[in-house]
Amino acid sequence: MKISEIIFESDEEHSAALQDTGFWGKQGAGCVFNAKDTGRFLIAHRSRWVQEPNTWGTWGGAIDANENPKDAMLREIKEETGYSGEIQLQHLWTFEHESGFRYHNFLAIVPTEFEPILDWENQGFAWVEKGQWPTPLHPGFEALLAHTNM
Repeated sequence: MKISEIIFESDEEHSAALQDTGFWGKQGAGCVFNAKDTGRFLIAHRSRWVQEPNTWGTWGGAIDANENPKDAMLREIKEETGYSGEIQLQHLWTFEHESGFRYHNFLAIVPTEFEPILDWENQGFAWVEKGQWPTPLHPGFEALLAHTNM
């Protein structure tokens, strides 16, 4: 089986879940970056091509059938930011929806701020101080902030 076939199968499965639950995939994983050198947080400005467009939130996406949340998060980081340096993932909170969908939220601690290489899912980014979040926020990011001490 080719990589493109695996990706296509995952996309079909994620699309079917969207029809059933309103969420892309059966589970997802996302992160907010925190730079040790400045203490600031990196958040994503979502593009018009995704659910909840033009909102600010986490970097991440669906967990594929063969992945655990941490592995999916590391894959999504590379796909959405191009970052491949030192990273420490700290689990923050898992959102659980009545449909069975789960979204695993992580803090991705990196040594220094970096400039992400954006893909089609995001149209911008911002390194911000804690509590200085731009608006509008993605509802999932608002929920993360309400359930953690971020």
